[in-house]
Amino acid sequence: MISVIIPTYNAESYLPQLFKQLREQTLSHELIVIDSESTDKTRELSSFEELTFINIKKSEFNHGSTRNLGVRLANHETVLFLTQDALPTSPYTLERLVAMLHSREDIAMAYGRQLPYSKTGVFGHFARLINYPANSLIKTKALIPQMGIKTCSCSNSFAAYRKADLALVGGFPSDTILGEDVSVAARFILRGKAVAYCAEAEVYHSHDYTVWEEFKRYFDIGVFHNEQKDVLKEFSQAESEGFKYVMDEWSYLRQHGYTVLIPAQVVRTVVKYIGYKLGKLENFLPTLLKRQLSMHNSFWR
Repeated sequence: MISVIIPTYNAESYLPQLFKQLREQTLSHELIVIDSESTDKTRELSSFEELTFINIKKSEFNHGSTRNLGVRLANHETVLFLTQDALPTSPYTLERLVAMLHSREDIAMAYGRQLPYSKTGVFGHFARLINYPANSLIKTKALIPQMGIKTCSCSNSFAAYRKADLALVGGFPSDTILGEDVSVAARFILRGKAVAYCAEAEVYHSHDYTVWEEFKRYFDIGVFHNEQKDVLKEFSQAESEGFKYVMDEWSYLRQHGYTVLIPAQVVRTVVKYIGYKLGKLENFLPTLLKRQLSMHNSFWR
């Protein structure tokens, strides 16, 4: 048995299919839903399932502390996180991820492959292909010189942990704008633990961000890198990995006949870079402005 934890907010459009896919999983699990004052039918839909439903104030939600709450509520030693819009692709999805987690004693976290939904646009599609490749990988401290910041890259949209290992690093950071998963993965790796990417465990999960949403997202990433600089300083600068991503994206557009989108790619790249650099300078910005620039404006209390 494992514990599956899903934070929700106005998840009505996702839950029917997600609950159906979870009922079909081969791995037995308890289900914990932590809802942030949804105003739609999230609670009503959850009432038809065998699960623990916890309601928290929307203002109290935080990517780290809310997941720490889920860990405390979990009755089993293996906890698995999903987001409301991450849909398992097969009945074996949870089983495969947990099998990877327990395949070696030093693996403290395993995260799975995220595939783009069929209607995802070109940029969102590429992001999933480049960040979640077809081959599995176990990442350790030895790979830092080769992989840099990507050594601790991961996602709590679909990830499993051993509770004991989470406790050893103090759990997720309790007041972070995002990146609670990356922060924990970095601490695992620096302590000699391993983080596993399991390409055989798949969910559908993707986004189509507008240019303004990309700016806000990268502003928040910059804030995260500024907040967690002491943890991430052992890894290479994110800017170098960002440059590699841009070049790979440019090649993808050319090779697949999307050259007409290259001007849009240039604009998006510039916007993301400006957002990221502003986020890293967030200590010098007034709170009111940060609320306007951030995708998670409720974070700025």
